[in-house]
Amino acid sequence: MLAALAVAVPTSGAQALPSSVPLIVSDSSQAADPPVKKGDDRLSRPTTRSLGTFDGIRYVQYDGIFEGSTSTGRFRVPYRISAPADPDAANHTVLVEPPHFGLGTGALDIYLRRDFLFRRGFVHAAVGWSTVDNRILDPTVPGTFIEGGIAEDEFRTDDEIITEFAKVLPKQARSLTGEVSRRYATGFSDSSYPILRLVHSGAAKNVFDLALPITTEGLDPQADLAAGRFDGKIVVVNSEFDAPAGLTDRAVAPHRYRFYAVAGTPHVPDPLDAPLEGLPVHGSTPATFVPALHAHFLQGDNWVRRGAVPPTSTQLRTATDGSIVRDAIGNAITEDRTGRRVPRLPYVELGEARYITGFIGSYDNVRTVQELGFRDHTAYLKAFTAKLGDYQKARYILPEDAVDMRRRAGLCPALTFTQAYRDHYPEYVALRRCSTL
Repeated sequence: MLAALAVAVPTSGAQALPSSVPLIVSDSSQAADPPVKKGDDRLSRPTTRSLGTFDGIRYVQYDGIFEGSTSTGRFRVPYRISAPADPDAANHTVLVEPPHFGLGTGALDIYLRRDFLFRRGFVHAAVGWSTVDNRILDPTVPGTFIEGGIAEDEFRTDDEIITEFAKVLPKQARSLTGEVSRRYATGFSDSSYPILRLVHSGAAKNVFDLALPITTEGLDPQADLAAGRFDGKIVVVNSEFDAPAGLTDRAVAPHRYRFYAVAGTPHVPDPLDAPLEGLPVHGSTPATFVPALHAHFLQGDNWVRRGAVPPTSTQLRTATDGSIVRDAIGNAITEDRTGRRVPRLPYVELGEARYITGFIGSYDNVRTVQELGFRDHTAYLKAFTAKLGDYQKARYILPEDAVDMRRRAGLCPALTFTQAYRDHYPEYVALRRCSTL
């Protein structure tokens, strides 16, 4: 998957997402808050810019330099903290994201999104952890280096910088973040792997309360939980495209692990209004794991805060030969860990099309309201609403996302949710009533 994305995404991270204003790096001898003792890893005093107001909470972005040493060598890398201007407005939870090599802080900017996190008071913190393209967070910052870790061709990668950064936040960044009671880690695809490597090595133990790897594969965090290498909770959200080996819930750690697979979805779903230059995802497929991601992130948060148990893990039904079992339309079937069939996205349940997974998805065999067996659009919309209700009752979508999904199903009289996506994409994205049919 990493190779596939490398082909699709420009090598310059500045081209992948809108760049922020240029950094003016302060003297690193002036820390954001004083370090515990001389010689510790330290955060430089940051520059500041406004991010706007989210549900009454004004947010600012702090950019600076984090420097120090891991167990293998010295580093000097950029950091970025997005937090309420009034630290007392924060919810005492910092979400740490190691940047993706091509898409930077995509968990913040593309998947979870700023509005979703910031109106709830979360603090987001990112740090450079590798010299590979956007993994450094901002390739334009001068004087960055990583001496430890491992070599990747002419680059260097040191996962341990991520945990060192998370460790200093509660004390050195308190004037920026407010009191930090919980630290979470998230990343997607390329940026999910350092999180799971840190879990496997034991370096994330006593650091992160929740790990949220998105669209990941190739590792077995359940074995790490069973071996005591990590003491937090882990929630994995995957598309249909991502290989589930080692991730499907084996009931090894039911009080600390959940895995959710979303049928019909690609590795890179359509982000609708978020820019993804170099990746032809806009108009690719309406099938997306993002609503499930939103729901499962908040469930993981409540699991940590209050002990509220998330829904049972899900998986794609497979035959004895390991192939995915599909319905009459050709869509994958979702079941929970016990093998009980569970609701899918409402347009998948109704069979509006065959949703084709892949690195970037597609769809075919789009059917009309009449071909689906409904006498008119009113009857279709009633059935769509019922399937959406099942999906929400199963806790795979939040009420706010369900409202948007229901609205999109009703934007174009006589057309289904999938037809509106295909034929009236600008209106679909903007949640605007179709002007012509």
